[in-house]
Amino acid sequence: MRKRQVAWWFACGMLAVSPAIAAEARWFPEQAKAAGIVRTVLEGRFPEPGRAHSMLVQSVAGLAAQAVNEGRGDELVWVSTTNRDLEDWYARILRRPGAPTSRGAELEPWALVDRFRKAGIVRGYVVYRADRSKGEINEHRPGLDNSVNVATSLAGVLGAVLVEDTLEPEARRRGLERLADARDMTPSRCLETYRGRFNRRLLTCQDPRKPNVRDLAIAQRSFTSYGPDPSVEAALRWLEPLSPVLGWNGGDELETTRLSTVHGQFQTATDWCMNLPVLMAASSGTATEVKPLDPGSINWDDGRGAVSFVMTDGDNVQWYEGGFFGDANYWSSPARGKIPFGWSCPFAHLAQLGPVLIDRAREQQGPNDTFVEWGGGYYYPDLFARDRPDARGLLAEHARRTADLMRRTGARIIGFNVLDVDSPEAVRSYRAIAGASRGLAAILVFQYNPYEGGAGKVWWVKDADGVELPVISARYSIWEHYPASRSGGTPAKVARLIRESDAAAAKAGEPPRLDWAIVHAWSYFRRAPGVDEAAEEIPQDEGPSRGVRGYVPATWCAERLPDSIRVVSPEELAWRIRMRHDPEATRKAIRGLRP
Repeated sequence: MRKRQVAWWFACGMLAVSPAIAAEARWFPEQAKAAGIVRTVLEGRFPEPGRAHSMLVQSVAGLAAQAVNEGRGDELVWVSTTNRDLEDWYARILRRPGAPTSRGAELEPWALVDRFRKAGIVRGYVVYRADRSKGEINEHRPGLDNSVNVATSLAGVLGAVLVEDTLEPEARRRGLERLADARDMTPSRCLETYRGRFNRRLLTCQDPRKPNVRDLAIAQRSFTSYGPDPSVEAALRWLEPLSPVLGWNGGDELETTRLSTVHGQFQTATDWCMNLPVLMAASSGTATEVKPLDPGSINWDDGRGAVSFVMTDGDNVQWYEGGFFGDANYWSSPARGKIPFGWSCPFAHLAQLGPVLIDRAREQQGPNDTFVEWGGGYYYPDLFARDRPDARGLLAEHARRTADLMRRTGARIIGFNVLDVDSPEAVRSYRAIAGASRGLAAILVFQYNPYEGGAGKVWWVKDADGVELPVISARYSIWEHYPASRSGGTPAKVARLIRESDAAAAKAGEPPRLDWAIVHAWSYFRRAPGVDEAAEEIPQDEGPSRGVRGYVPATWCAERLPDSIRVVSPEELAWRIRMRHDPEATRKAIRGLRP
């Protein structure tokens, strides 16, 4: 239902938790800072076969990062791309105080191998066979070949680079020794044989066709697999609870996320990410905050109805790394700031993986931009750790870590995707999350299918200080070609539904509605003023040429609302709901926020 998109813009050890990690409430491993950074030539200029050379380069980058962590090296590797956002992150890193220096000319893949072989960091290679199964990327394809994932797993523990068998003659010519052959080893056998040497705090699931994030997997000695292979579930059981899943396991989104959720782990949507070891180097202790709303600035004399708009898919780290900021449909929209808007975001991840991304959000944030933490990872709270002892305690501990990171990033609202928004399990999860948190303004929830399944219902739960918080379900969805019977669809349809619900409340003598609408990030629409609500629909494959998605369709919806309904930020909506529920407690909470 969520229709997680392939990020097209990317297509052109440790067994115990260290005291520093535990004290700082991080879940991604730390990457030590390097003295220098070596750049490759543009990835698009790698020799053919391009994917094989990209795999090779990713493995060198991973071994370099591992060596820096262990004090055996002082250089990291940056894979050069044409992605403007990625290159912006690199430039920002070099401008930071105490930044590493950029060293030497850009290197071709085999020159990069030679550099780190001579430094004693590349000890040999693991040979693998390219996946040639039929089907689309991110599918669980019949006959899928996982040997590159076996090789990735072995590379981190053997100090080896990834060499596709077509490149093996070149590897031998350059004096590299074959340390292992992954072509006939199953992922299950790999896990069983080497489990004592793999990192139990990180699992990597990656389509064998994607080179991406193998640098971080190798740097941290992460076991790597993909698909319906039995090794994936075995690894999820073997991992320490509350561990991130790097990459994306493809297939059906609900099943993929359910599988990690029930074992007490969480997805990170990082399968198209690049250069994470460089971006995350020395992120421990880095503080970078966006600006939350001052609730003291709210005009409480304005008692009109209100609606907020919040974007979907903010759990998607790869989108924030390589597309969100530079895309005119999202953060770079010329219309941004026209209405108050909630940008769902993975800031709890980015505080560990790339604080410079939050720097940009803070620098460019306008008064109508609100950031909503999207779960602290992608999982279903109503199923979390169901197959572990003390499921509720594990959920509470992850909520505590997430809330701690939110205090570092400045986000005050957290949003969650649940399977059944009104189930007893979901309500218990709301209580557990709130009870482990401090300083939240509200919790937003939406159902996996349909997003607006909660119909705007509000549950009240208490935080760690006994303060009541609203758990507010989505009432509307802006989503292309939506069923007519549901509370979602085109911007015009959603505007009508908002008007009708406000009128119904007035007719019944009830207070004006206070609701939020979730805006599907990937749905294209076209501008179509008038009364025909379906006129905004277009075939989605024509969207890039004929339509827009993201922020602007929400502004079209807002334009169709009467003066009796205001568009407010998610934070203002939360405080208005709290004020209506308990004015005295809400005024006390607002006073407590003032310096």
